Amino acid sequence: MGPIRFRLVHLKRIAVLAIVVILIVSWYISSQPEKSPIAKTVVDTGKLEQNVADFGVHERGVAKKRMMGLRADGANFTLDGKPVRLLSGAMHYFRVVPEYWRDRMLKMKAAGLNTLETYVPWNLHEPKKYTYNFKGILDLGRYLDIAHEIGLWVILRPGPYICAEWEFGGLPGWLATVKEHVRTTRPVFMDPVEVWFGRLLAEVVPRQYTNGGPIIAVQIENEYGGFSNDTAYMERLKKIVESRGITELLFTSDGIGGQIRGEIPGVLKTVNFQDNATDKLQKLKKMQPDRPMMVMEFWTGWFDHWREDHHILRLEKFEKTLIEILDMGASVNFYMFHGGTNFGFMNGANTQYRTGGRTLPTITSYDYDAPISETGDLTPKYFKIREILKRHTPPGVVPERLPEPPTTVGKFDYGRTTVTKALSLDQVLPLLDQSILSRQRTAHGLGYGYMVYTATVNHKPERLTVKGVIRDRALVMINDIFVGEMDEDTEDIKIDPEHVLIKGDPPYTLKILVENQGRVNYGSGIKNQIKGIMGDVYINLEEKVPQFKVYTLDMSEDFLNKLTEHSEWTSGTELDQVKTPAFYRATFTVEGRPKDTFVHMIKGKWEKGVVIVNHNNLGRYWNIGPQETLYLPAPFLKEGENEIIVFEERTAAPEVLFCDKHSLGEIVYFRE
Repeated sequence: MGPIRFRLVHLKRIAVLAIVVILIVSWYISSQPEKSPIAKTVVDTGKLEQNVADFGVHERGVAKKRMMGLRADGANFTLDGKPVRLLSGAMHYFRVVPEYWRDRMLKMKAAGLNTLETYVPWNLHEPKKYTYNFKGILDLGRYLDIAHEIGLWVILRPGPYICAEWEFGGLPGWLATVKEHVRTTRPVFMDPVEVWFGRLLAEVVPRQYTNGGPIIAVQIENEYGGFSNDTAYMERLKKIVESRGITELLFTSDGIGGQIRGEIPGVLKTVNFQDNATDKLQKLKKMQPDRPMMVMEFWTGWFDHWREDHHILRLEKFEKTLIEILDMGASVNFYMFHGGTNFGFMNGANTQYRTGGRTLPTITSYDYDAPISETGDLTPKYFKIREILKRHTPPGVVPERLPEPPTTVGKFDYGRTTVTKALSLDQVLPLLDQSILSRQRTAHGLGYGYMVYTATVNHKPERLTVKGVIRDRALVMINDIFVGEMDEDTEDIKIDPEHVLIKGDPPYTLKILVENQGRVNYGSGIKNQIKGIMGDVYINLEEKVPQFKVYTLDMSEDFLNKLTEHSEWTSGTELDQVKTPAFYRATFTVEGRPKDTFVHMIKGKWEKGVVIVNHNNLGRYWNIGPQETLYLPAPFLKEGENEIIVFEERTAAPEVLFCDKHSLGEIVYFRE
């Protein structure tokens, strides 16, 4: 064999071998699971380790990093060095079922928006100290990834305080005992904040714009100028987020009057308002003449308290203010663009006065008169935004041809279903977690929902007095007979000594059902939000109740499992003998694919309580209004038999009614 032929043979063999190696390597790579761009986080008694891959957001599987994020160094924002106008909409992932996130975002995109804004609720993500939840409706990482897939940038507002008409402004209930130290640099508050941010930012850092993700800006605290003026606190929060890897644009957000009190030197100020746009933006420009203007909260409507009417903002006023904002050259975030629902016990509250006074709890619906309704429907405000953004922004900011929004799915009336079983509060107590003594509970406050105080007294009660305060509302029962209602303005109740239903000799059983109607989310009232009976209880002004056994009734998943499986439900002809407060059970059948619907508790003649469907807490109802129906999204239902449980405090009804139209009560035009 000649040398040339020898070389050719060997070259052929090498080529074949190389092809085989390539095929084997390709097969091996394709057989491996795709690496997630989400930071891998290990939680061990509060100690956090983060292993973040060097990645960007994957476009067709290819990661991309960017060199330059959002900047606010001149008259205009720039992104990747190019001028940009931010047209943003607020939607809170924790108020919308995950199955609808994409639909709502696509509707935002179709309206001409390029950015999504959201708060982060610390209280849901860390319900117990060092116990975290980022699953289901709290899967923040998935929410951010969907936004990126759709092509929306993200403005993230992680708090720790968020207001948002949300329970305790997003602070965990277990921090209520901190009292006046909330939102300060005191270690009792700041130490838990540091641990929480360590966990939260593990989800956030990899999804920053310069890491290839959608997050272009991060807010420090929220409306701090309306609460205090401690620059050291704000600087500390800035240092915490930066030390944990946040590199995107930082900013603060306040009403025009709180800008100086809530500022951080060198950090962009943004403003919140609903009207008088020109005046307020001019004042903002005067404070920072060489920086772009951003309306972080342009309030598209308003929220409602119980006992009020349903607030809406006239379309003409909305249109006028939006045009002013855009013609001034400002960027804007519509708060809210889609409001959603305060599921469970997560509604917030205000006080009668900014510094205190009677608690005014927010209703279950957070419809907010937003462009996309609570149930995903497109309102006239939505189409007006679409029209105005095209006409009042420079060419190229909004695409000439916007995509059509997704079709809104119709609602369905599932008719009515009959209550078949009931369980009294007394029968439920054995299912609750072990009781603790009232003095211990006073020190720890109330989580969410209700507490049941039980005791025995030696004198037949003719008067019950609380030397302290009830937070927020209480039903009083003697020997399981309702004798009166108390709240934070009530010192005592008188009981008819000849009450025909209170029979027998002492001792008498005293039960007090106390409801946390929602912790204050704004103002100085946030400093004192321990719930329950704050003080001593006296019978006939002379017998002090030495202590109560106290049970927590928070409708937890563990409790609902026990409740559903309980074998002692009352049924049949004995239903009418069950005394409220009590749980009532019914079932109904869904044929085919489930659809959105509404539970009409007021038309059904129920008075006050909570509705739970297939272990999903829809929230509170109350016949004082304004809200009359509760939204029941289709993902909470299943084909076939569905279970509905009603916890009624006072007046039960024989049926539960459904309907296909939401009713939020009588309308009042906001600020008119």
